[in-house]
Amino acid sequence: MKITTIALMLAASYTLQAQVISWNLDDYGTVNGPSVSYNGTAGVIPVSNWNNSWPNNPTTGLIDSTGAATTLNLSYGSFNTYAIQQSHPGQDANGSYSKEMLNGYLNSGPAAWGPSITNSYVTLTSIPYSVYDVYIYFSSDTAGRAGNVTDGTATYDFSTLGSAETSGANALFTQTTDTGGLNPGADYAVFSGETANSLTLIVNAMSGNDQWLGIAGFQVVAAPEPGTVALAVCGLSLFAMKLRHLRRR
Repeated sequence: MKITTIALMLAASYTLQAQVISWNLDDYGTVNGPSVSYNGTAGVIPVSNWNNSWPNNPTTGLIDSTGAATTLNLSYGSFNTYAIQQSHPGQDANGSYSKEMLNGYLNSGPAAWGPSITNSYVTLTSIPYSVYDVYIYFSSDTAGRAGNVTDGTATYDFSTLGSAETSGANALFTQTTDTGGLNPGADYAVFSGETANSLTLIVNAMSGNDQWLGIAGFQVVAAPEPGTVALAVCGLSLFAMKLRHLRRR
């Protein structure tokens, strides 16, 4: 068995076993909850058991992708809430509910109305993972609106995609990695290797009179412990050696 095959097996194993906590702002966008008959999957990391802001609006002890309660607590704020379309996009062709997740968002408001309402934010406390990545999703009902997203250390620039996020057969996911003010079209960013027990993520509208945009949801994804990775690599390597031995016999 080739080393590349072992690496792929390892990556697949961690994808399947990853601990994930997911939340979305539900404004015509329901992924999971007592108001619907399904527990949908959504996101770039496609998992179920999303925490929806409506109707029960969990802010303490958010559940993870297995449905188990965690220590993660949440607070959030914005000028108001809005949606790409004022109706439910429905299920994606691939069976997920990612279009529903992206539809509603915490609306930042126009910069001309004053600095106190030009952003939307989520604050996470008592994060249960020692090392983790955060996938932050943002939306707007109009394409081309400039903004940025920050964790207080790194800042990524983007322009909104508007209705293209939800108008296709499946949700459109486009990541921004731009830190130079180019503002490419995008609807999510990833902050990797976070270690803080608490974290605030802010989406800012850039200057202008019509900059409505904001946070649609997030996923907190636990990173595997280095020791666990090493043990897994050793185990798979031994397995590959055993296979080679058996083939020779």
